[in-house]
Amino acid sequence: MSSPLPEIVVVAGIIPDGHDRLCLSRRPEHKHQGGLWEFPGGKVEPGEALDHALARELHEELGLDAVRSRPFLTVRHRYPDLRVTLHFREVTAFTGEPHGREGQPVEWVPRTELSARAFPEANRPVAVALQLPPEWVIPPEDLDEATVIAGLGRLDAARQGVYLRGWSTHPGVTAACRERGLRFWVRNDAALATREGAFGLHLNGPALARAAEEGRPAFDGLLSVACHDATQIAQAMAVGADMATLSPVRATPTHPDASPLGWQDFQELVAGNPLVFYALGGVGPEDLATAREHGAYGVAGIRGLWPGV
Repeated sequence: MSSPLPEIVVVAGIIPDGHDRLCLSRRPEHKHQGGLWEFPGGKVEPGEALDHALARELHEELGLDAVRSRPFLTVRHRYPDLRVTLHFREVTAFTGEPHGREGQPVEWVPRTELSARAFPEANRPVAVALQLPPEWVIPPEDLDEATVIAGLGRLDAARQGVYLRGWSTHPGVTAACRERGLRFWVRNDAALATREGAFGLHLNGPALARAAEEGRPAFDGLLSVACHDATQIAQAMAVGADMATLSPVRATPTHPDASPLGWQDFQELVAGNPLVFYALGGVGPEDLATAREHGAYGVAGIRGLWPGV
């Protein structure tokens, strides 16, 4: 009988500089995943609060003080020789200039260049999440086009993206998204997504099943998929999806017969899968911190997120 893999808990900081750059450090060659770039941090001591652990590690590694942070994303990953839970936290304040106190290279890297760096596999969902809004808004389909366009004008492009779903084929709606600088996703049609300049393509359940048989759609942007169970998450991994919605977290009027997952089952389903997950179903912006504590990056929905609903 093989011995169980060792397990560690790590906290890491997403440290911005105010100029759309993030602080990265390179792991020493002799350490696990040596030579790769990472978000700075280290092991959490038994009983240690995550914010205190990150402040301690960033002082020891980078010489930073007065560190304040909030949850960003939790990733649970299994390497061939190690299980690791990584709590990524967004650093909101610090003093000092980061430098490698242990001799490690440290750089400020533009957010747009993160994809060019070689990260440990467990860090990759974070590199994707840093391109994404924490709220994924779905416009209701029982409105008229003028009302939808007006609602788009009340969204915040910095923190909200839009899944157009039934509005994907309405040129006036896609044009409004572009004019307002909103990142938007269209449903199922890769050619349409390319033609409209969509940020993402979102596959519903039947389209995901087809992609699992035929291969990833021909679209250069971000690929998102809808998941409800472990089988669909496996399909998402097989087609090389970048992000996924997982639902329903809670019961919703839209799908009254669906059994809600609850946060514990949600966490168990996402654990170990290197995708950026959004919690969908009966959630709103007030659930963002809870979602992040259970392995999601963001929240998605209609009623809880669309202005005026």
